[in-house]
Amino acid sequence: MENRLIVIDTDVVIDFFGNVVPAAEVLSELIRRGQAALTSVSVFELYAGIEGRKRLRQIETFIQHLGVIPLDGIEAAAAGRIYTQLKLRGELIGTHDILIAGICIVNNLPLYTRNIDHFSKIKGLEMFVPTEFPKH
Repeated sequence: MENRLIVIDTDVVIDFFGNVVPAAEVLSELIRRGQAALTSVSVFELYAGIEGRKRLRQIETFIQHLGVIPLDGIEAAAAGRIYTQLKLRGELIGTHDILIAGICIVNNLPLYTRNIDHFSKIKGLEMFVPTEFPKH
């Protein structure tokens, strides 16, 4: 079995912190295997609106154990194309989700998310949901 990175969406990270099963268990296993990664967009989302030092320390420690995949020019351009396609179809979703999808598609990485309604509108994005364990 290949040890492919899997991008973890912010909603699954929040489930992890809340010990919501099965997302927390699956994410723990992906971290143990060294397969879990975040996007720079998810790092922003995790830090946005944090109140309290305990939560801040939890997030800082968590991020140290995962790779962070940046949003560079190529990923931003891909996200822009996704935005345009969704807008033309009248199916626009949140900008952060579009940016995360652009990063995943350019880097050929699957996304582990609960937000299937939004992300399923994006062509070419491979996804897993918390009820299934990624086979990669």
